[in-house]
Formats: sequence, structure tokens, C-alpha cells
Amino acid sequence: MNIDPMYQYSLKFFENIYRQALNNGEHIDKSKKNDRKFFFIKEFTRLLYENICRSLFEKDKLLFSFLMCIKIMDEDKDKGLDPREVKFLLTGGTSIDMPKPNPSGKGGWMSDKVWASIIQLSGEFECFKGLDDSFVEKTKVWEEIYNSAKPQSKKAGWPAPFDDLTIMRKAALLRVLRPDKVLAMI
Repeated sequence: MNIDPMYQYSLKFFENIYRQALNNGEHIDKSKKNDRKFFFIKEFTRLLYENICRSLFEKDKLLFSFLMCIKIMDEDKDKGLDPREVKFLLTGGTSIDMPKPNPSGKGGWMSDKVWASIIQLSGEFECFKGLDDSFVEKTKVWEEIYNSAKPQSKKAGWPAPFDDLTIMRKAALLRVLRPDKVLAMI
């Protein structure tokens, strides 16, 4: 079987990283199979990350880190990611329906596009249920977050229950509210 030379190099690259991870784990007792397995997974992931980052431009390292993080989180069955939430984070809101008027008023701090996306989040995802009502009831609080220099920080004072969202869900909401701060959050 003939393999394209580019893929031969890639396979050698991964084989070398795999061997290095195995060699680094020789100190772990062979009878502790679970410990060895978790060590090898963690070590291989670390070595893969370091070796790939070595060949990336600085501007691309955050994207690679984010993609690797999403993949690792997706593999964890207890904390698995909802693919719809990840898609929303990456693409943003697409809704243009506004069954409720914009609580900031016409020409207010929140655009109609942002408001339509908040309504979409509230309607499509259980974790964001009541988000639109929160914006109506606590408009001033949300405006302060919107105007904050660091809305992604823990000190931003997000209203309950949205102060307890996972980091991915907060990033999705920030994608709607302040897309310029999503990179800082990631």
C-alpha cells in the first residue's frame, strides 16, 4: 500500500510523540493499569499540544488550544458539550424574530439583533430559559455588564442564575452581548 509522503511524515510525528509518552510513563507500576492509562492519555495530550504549538504562529495557538479543549471536554461523558451550544458559540444567533420588544428601547444600548439572539438563546436552550425575562427585569444590571471593560470576568456581577453558567455557556452569551470580549474569555 502506498501512502502519500506527507502522511508518512505525519504518522512518524505522532508515532514519536506516542513513544515518548510511553517512555515517560515507565516509572508507573505496571500493576496499576488505570493509573498508567490516565497518565499516558494526559502525557500524550501534553506532548501533542507542545509539539504542535511549536510549529504554529502565535496568533493561531489560541484557536488550536480552544479546539483541543473542546475536543477534550466533548470526550468527558459527564461534562460533555451540547453540539448545538458549541455551534451557537461559533456562529452566534441567527434569529430575527422579536416576539417581545427590546427592553432597552428603540436606539437603546442593546441592538435589535442582540435582543433577537437573546430571545433565541432563551427559547432554544434549557440552560438559558428565562434569560429574556432577566433582561427585561434587570435591564440596568445587564447594561452595566454590557458597558463593563471586562464583562468576561467573575467580578462582572452577572445576575442569578446566569452567574453560575459554565464557561462555554457564558462565552455563548458573551458572543451575543459583547462579541469583542469572547477571545478574552477563551
